[in-house]
Amino acid sequence: MRTVVAALALAATALGLAPAVASADDPEFPRNGIIPPGTYLISRNPSNVVGSPIENCELQVFVDGRTANLVCGGSFRAGHQTPVGTDETYVAFDGLPVGLDLRDIDPRQGIWSGTLNIANTPIIAPYPLAGVTLLRRN
Repeated sequence: MRTVVAALALAATALGLAPAVASADDPEFPRNGIIPPGTYLISRNPSNVVGSPIENCELQVFVDGRTANLVCGGSFRAGHQTPVGTDETYVAFDGLPVGLDLRDIDPRQGIWSGTLNIANTPIIAPYPLAGVTLLRRN
C-alpha cells in the first residue's frame, strides 16, 4: 500500500512540475500561440494558386507580444495579435475587416503559416486562394 501511495505522490509531483517546465521562458519557442518579436517576410503559401495582396510585405511583431504592424512598400497598418491556442494566433489590423489566422510550423526557425480571416474570427479563406507563409528575417 505504501508503494502505491508513494507512486501516486511521485506521479502527482511530476504532473505538477510539467506545466512549469513547459512554460519556461524560451524566446525562440512561442508560448500560447504568440508570434515572437521580429520581422517576418510574408510569402505565398505553396498551396496558394492565386497569390496574395500582402505577398512580399512584412509583419513586424514587437516585444510586448501584442503589437504587430503590416508593412507593404512605403505604407504600414498598425495591428495586434491575439493568441487563440498553443500554436495559433489571429492578427488584426486597424480599420481592416480582414486579418490573418496563423499557426506555427517551425517556431525555432521563425516559420508560420496561415490564411486570411475575417478579423479576430475563425472564419478563414481557403488556403488555395489566400494561404501565406511567414519567415522571420531577424
